[in-house]
Amino acid sequence: MIKLTVRGKHLQCDFRDTCVACSIYTWPPDLEPKNRYHHCKYCRTDILCHLGLRVSYDYDDSMIEKTVTCSKCGEELEELIWPNPEK
Repeated sequence: MIKLTVRGKHLQCDFRDTCVACSIYTWPPDLEPKNRYHHCKYCRTDILCHLGLRVSYDYDDSMIEKTVTCSKCGEELEELIWPNPEK
């Protein structure tokens, strides 16, 4: 089960206290167009922008593989959509 950080129906970034460059750390429920964000199911954090992500690249002769992990726990992140179109 995904546990979102929602305050007053707004999705809130869990890295807002860590990221000094952040000025938009909440998204309203009527956001158009819908935005993609990252969620860590292990430490249950929501990351709204790229500044809270840990990105690594694995290079091969034929391709480049991008891996996005949580800066807090190091686990791979899920990419979700806000507001959730299924609700």
